[in-house]
Formats: sequence, structure tokens, C-alpha cells
Amino acid sequence: MNNVERSWCAALLLLAAVSPAMAQPQAGAPQRPTEVQCSGGFLVGVPVGGFGARVDSAGGITGQLDVGLAGSIVSVGGEASYLLYGTESRKLDLGAVVPELPGTVVTLTTDNSMVLFHGRVRVQPRQGRWRPYVDGLFGFNYIYTKTHIEGTGSCSGSGCDEGVSATNLGDYVSSIGAGAGVVVDVGRPGGVRLDASVRYLWGGEARYLTQGAIHRVGNHAVLDISRSRTDIVAIYVGLNFGR
Repeated sequence: MNNVERSWCAALLLLAAVSPAMAQPQAGAPQRPTEVQCSGGFLVGVPVGGFGARVDSAGGITGQLDVGLAGSIVSVGGEASYLLYGTESRKLDLGAVVPELPGTVVTLTTDNSMVLFHGRVRVQPRQGRWRPYVDGLFGFNYIYTKTHIEGTGSCSGSGCDEGVSATNLGDYVSSIGAGAGVVVDVGRPGGVRLDASVRYLWGGEARYLTQGAIHRVGNHAVLDISRSRTDIVAIYVGLNFGR
């Protein structure tokens, strides 16, 4: 698990811990519904069009937060997602290039990833065990490929060995979308709910790398760069708390 994935997992765990408390009124406070709703879970991206011709699928996680507008069925908020759409690893013998480190073998890993940030407008009933909704989204997608050598994880007085990494290629593009989903109570009313949705995200044209697109020619790395729109169908399943 790389640093981005660890950060997202920590954020979702914090979300799960804090959200139930946000959903409960304070002792002695008026009994009224909270205006805050948040959700966290897993996301599957199915590339389509030119992007789908080059990339099979993507998987990752999402965190969401929105606030109701004056008790209406409309809420506004945002969400952030991390998707991994390809990875490959190989062993590298450092002793072949650094004679002072004979027998030292490290793992070289290349990840193809997307980080998506969206603002969101949602229309959803405020009551009921089954609460369907529709979403409109606007934001951007950072699509990038990063290669890293894993460190030992050990620490000393001079710091910790987290390895080294480099971004091979990265591009920012716009992303807008629309979709629908449903929130379903799975326990007592106002507790944890199941959240599932499907969206279509129209992504701008990007320059990106696919799995296996970095070729080694002698002492050089040659990049086989793809270019296309980055449209995906996003399928989400997670847990919902709050409003």
C-alpha cells in the first residue's frame, strides 16, 4: 500500500469514527435532523470510449461530504476519489549498477492512478428507509503515473527509509458528471446506512500512460504516451452517516 492509499484509508476511518457523533444531537439540544451527510466506501471505474480502448478497469476509494440547504431536498458538497487503473512490479538488482551493494534486490513498482475532486449538487428526500437521489458533479481529474522503489521502513536519527519515487507523467483535466443512487437504512433510523450509486463522468482529453507503457531501451526509459478523453462509469458502494 503506497502513501496515497494509506492516507485515504486513514481519512475514511476517521470519517467513520466521527460521523455517527455528528449525526446525534447534543444533550439538551433541540431534536432536529443534522444538515450534514457524509459517506465513504469503494469505487469501481469502468473506462469508456477511447479511454476504455486502452484501460480495462480501475478500483479505489471515495470520501463524500455534503450539507443540506435550509431543510430542503437539495444539498451541496464535495467528494474526492482515488483510483488505481494499472500497476506492475519487478525486482531490481542494485548490485549490478552499484557494486558497493552486492546482493541487494529491491522492488520497483509503477502505478497508474487518478485522483478526482468534484463539487456536487444532490436532490434527495430527507426521510424514508429508502432514499433515492440524483447528483450533478463538476471538478477535475489528475491522472498520473508514478514509479517508486520501496524502502525498508526502518528509522534512525537521520530519518526513515521510505524509499524513492518519481512521477513519470501527469496531467490535469476537467471532469463533470451526473448519476443516481440510493441510501438505505440497515439498522435503526438515523444510524449507519448503505449507499450505492452509478455515475457517468465526462473527462477532458489527457496525456497518460497505461500499464506496460514504459519501455527500457539501454539506460533510458521510453514512454508510450496515450491521448484520449477520460470518460468513465463510476460504480460506488459505501456507508452513509448523518442527514
